[in-house]
Amino acid sequence: MKDKITIILFLLVSITYGQMQIKKSSISTGGGSATVGTITVISAIGEVAVQENTQGNIHISEGFIGADLITTSGVEHFAQLTGVRIFPNPATDFVGLHFQNTANYNIAVYDLTGKLIFQQQTDKTDYKIKVKNYSRGVYMLVVKDTKNKKFVSFKMVKE
Repeated sequence: MKDKITIILFLLVSITYGQMQIKKSSISTGGGSATVGTITVISAIGEVAVQENTQGNIHISEGFIGADLITTSGVEHFAQLTGVRIFPNPATDFVGLHFQNTANYNIAVYDLTGKLIFQQQTDKTDYKIKVKNYSRGVYMLVVKDTKNKKFVSFKMVKE
């Protein structure tokens, strides 16, 4: 009986406090803030990313906070797409995509600031993206099946 109560309490606490929203922010020992009306701008010294603030339809980002790629790529209400494989990764000349099922796929490549670098649609089970002229670095490859509202994203490295 004691074990059952312990398990129930554990599950209750996990369900109640397990849902957490993490916002972009940082801790800083220096800097300051300025407020004009209802808008507050916070600054930090020596931090890579500080804080974002939204008031009505005004959105302020300060520091080097990257774009929210889920919102940028338009997949916030999509389920997980399975059966997609990319190769080679890291790549030098091309990245191959293999799809387990046939569908109308939208393929997009974003840099880490959220800028769209490449976009194409295909209904083939195999597809190649030429990355030879891409700068060395990390990219986000997003594949969407918009008809079935599914997506998958990959970290793609260009050598």
